Amino acid sequence: MNEKSKVIQKLNEVPYWFQKFEVAPGIFTPGANDIAYVCDQLQLPKDLTGMSVLDVGTYDGGISFECERRGAYRVVAYDLPDPSQTGFNVAKEILNSKVEYVRGSVYKLDPKKIGTFDIVIFAGVLYHLRYPLLACDCLRLVTQKLCLIETQVIDNCFVTPDGTVPLYQVSPQYVSLPICQFYEHGELGNDTSNWFSPNIAAVLAWFRSAGFDISHLSSWGGRAAFKAEVSQGLPPYQQSISYEGLVSGNSELSVL
Repeated sequence: MNEKSKVIQKLNEVPYWFQKFEVAPGIFTPGANDIAYVCDQLQLPKDLTGMSVLDVGTYDGGISFECERRGAYRVVAYDLPDPSQTGFNVAKEILNSKVEYVRGSVYKLDPKKIGTFDIVIFAGVLYHLRYPLLACDCLRLVTQKLCLIETQVIDNCFVTPDGTVPLYQVSPQYVSLPICQFYEHGELGNDTSNWFSPNIAAVLAWFRSAGFDISHLSSWGGRAAFKAEVSQGLPPYQQSISYEGLVSGNSELSVL
């Protein structure tokens, strides 16, 4: 059996691939989510030499392995599943990769345990969360410079009883207002793991409130990509005399 056949055989050992990315010249994992396309939309720097990267929601690890290929000196792939139950371990073996895999929730990101990173990537996770603002705050804790975000948005994909429509058809003013749609019963794609889809304006507002300077990079279908740079000083909610400000300022009460 030649090397190409061995690689393909290893790929076939994985029951399901979610992501598509190259593991050997001309050989790609057979997932539907094209990692090269996502990286382009995120405007992931071509040269990551000397940088550390945290890939939150890595799943098969495609973005993590791409960051390693681009020269990042440390890459941590972070997600909840056992990497032996996704394609991660198989891809890591084929690529002879040094990417670290850490199992954990975005809500449990702790710089004292995992460190901080030049770049944090948060792709395909936000709309799966019951507590999206808490996630934004936790991402801020571990981001030194830049957070790149990709998510489902409702601007072109607002769910109605009759299907999906662009948000402007529901009401033009909703496009510029920070709003989100809640899915109680898997209304988005008949998938009960989906909870909230924000519009673009809401993503910008949520990450600003967590202490980022954020811009919208691109949109396609029902998806959008964003670039969020760490703001100087405390996040806005920690500067006010409010319930959240008082909680976050008290180490005995804070959830962060």
